[in-house]
Amino acid sequence: MTKNMKKIYAGILTGLALTFPLGALLANAEEPAGESSGSDSHAASDESVLNIASVSKMYVTAAVMQLADRGKVVLDAPVTDYIPDFKMADERYKDITVRMLLNHSSGLMGSTYEGAFLFEEKSTDYHDSFLQKLKRQHLKADPGAFNCYCNDGFTLLEILVERVSGSSFTEYVKENISSPLSLDHTGTLWDTDPDRLIPVYLNGNVKLAPAFPQLIATGGIMADAEDVCRFGTAFFTGNDILLSEEAKREMAENNNADGSQPAFGLGWDDVEKEDYEKAGVKVLSKGGDAMQHANLLVAPDQKISVAVLSSGGSSTNCEEICLDLLDVALSEQGIDIVHPEKEKPELGPVPDEFVRYEGLYANTEKTMRISFPDKRYMLVRSVTSENEFEAQYMYASDGTFVEVSGDVSSGKAIPVQPLNAYLFEEKNGQTYLSHPEMGGMLIKTEGKQVDESVQKAWERRNGAYYYLVNASASDTSYTDNNRMKMCTSTEAPGMVNGYVMLDEDHAAYDKLIPGTASRDISDLRMERVNGKEYACLDDLGFKLISEKDIPVFADDVTAVALTSGEACWYRIDGAKDVTLRLDIPENAAVYVYDKYMTVKYASFMRGYGTGVPLPEYGMIVFIGESGSTVSIGR
Repeated sequence: MTKNMKKIYAGILTGLALTFPLGALLANAEEPAGESSGSDSHAASDESVLNIASVSKMYVTAAVMQLADRGKVVLDAPVTDYIPDFKMADERYKDITVRMLLNHSSGLMGSTYEGAFLFEEKSTDYHDSFLQKLKRQHLKADPGAFNCYCNDGFTLLEILVERVSGSSFTEYVKENISSPLSLDHTGTLWDTDPDRLIPVYLNGNVKLAPAFPQLIATGGIMADAEDVCRFGTAFFTGNDILLSEEAKREMAENNNADGSQPAFGLGWDDVEKEDYEKAGVKVLSKGGDAMQHANLLVAPDQKISVAVLSSGGSSTNCEEICLDLLDVALSEQGIDIVHPEKEKPELGPVPDEFVRYEGLYANTEKTMRISFPDKRYMLVRSVTSENEFEAQYMYASDGTFVEVSGDVSSGKAIPVQPLNAYLFEEKNGQTYLSHPEMGGMLIKTEGKQVDESVQKAWERRNGAYYYLVNASASDTSYTDNNRMKMCTSTEAPGMVNGYVMLDEDHAAYDKLIPGTASRDISDLRMERVNGKEYACLDDLGFKLISEKDIPVFADDVTAVALTSGEACWYRIDGAKDVTLRLDIPENAAVYVYDKYMTVKYASFMRGYGTGVPLPEYGMIVFIGESGSTVSIGR
């Protein structure tokens, strides 16, 4: 457990649902719900809820399967049958079926993030503009070609449920899921009291204002662990409160289109967990990470549902706890799950046949070089990456390459723990570096020869950071998803980050990696407006300004005039013992970052004093609407 996991709520249901903070659950399963360890002043109550992030996808999946049970939706019918105004700048969209949205094989680019998560704001803008945004997009792959986790597909399903049912998604969930299951602490931003939300934390212990996910079916359900557990019972064998046995069976089938990992079901992230399958136990899993985190595990035949929710940490932490709880519940039924430790790999020199895999590899963010120095080990080194790094891997007898630390040449290198292994795969004429459980991570590329003028145009941007400008004042993107760095290298001609240069102002991905590595992608477009350069990731909904066009925050700046859709950034350069007094108007926000881009101040922090001390070096951004001004005193 990490110190960042400020609040963790766990529930386990095997016929009776109980909700506990983690500490109470491990110490005494009869203690009532309360606050976990830590001194935070927000006391949990029976009414407290968290955002369950992408576990929300199971609720819209259940809704679609209900409609299918009622004969109102056919899973293999085109989405356009139910949403006639769904259109894209790619004729292949007509081939997307409802099932492809449910199993992440639609070929959609991934996620539209602009306006997806907002502090203290409830808006229909994200929902109402979603179809219009898709009209500008192309597909990244043929529908049904391979599975790649996709948030936008579930927002489309939300709209589908509304069109078919004639009610809002919030109303549908309340009437058709929450009411039948008596989920009294489940809702969305439209029917949940903000005061019931467990706080969001930044940097481990800084409390923020409530954050409302606007993409409700994708990641916007609010609930407590008991309700999530009770929802999980709807997938028990023999439980027909929500769904038919046929619907649950279809959801639990491995829907992987090309045999790679993970084993997606319909809605479920994973429907085949090896250790449990060997014991004859089917386990279904769904995790989620947004501003808060969650995991739901269901063993349908054993009638066990486990949920862990946290504010801080990650869904991986939540799943680890869920699996431990699941093992306890199974043991009580006489089923002991064996989790064999991985055998210590036998490491040795690289066989000759692997030398052909040397070269450049890329994913959606970076270009790497793989080499085999003297065939002693594999070296993976960054070429165009925001963070420079290199890692060593030694060949193992099972055909994988295991990450090691230490000096390989001295024979003292040892495997990194936990074991981190990769293998080479050749599919459909492409070569991938893959993870045994997560699928393809990098794809072999030779770069691309481009005109000298094109290469030089991108090289002039090399090393420059670009900062988010188009998100609204309440957008949570300013907390962490706020910049990108342009990276080129003479080692990878024609490449910028993981993109291939098309011309002086456009770059795109020319090769896709089946699986999660190609999620949430966008082509890259550069534009100049009023002498300033911007990087545009249109498919993600981001526009970012070059640091070369950002001025220093000088002592004589006493007010900043705000402009809608154009955040105003400054560089903090050499500030010493400077404390600001900010007069921030409504619908505006200010963020201060240190030189590592760690948020030191945000308008949405709770309990912050009136003075805002500046770091010696860093950034400050002002966001708001045209016609308003932030006044600055020192």
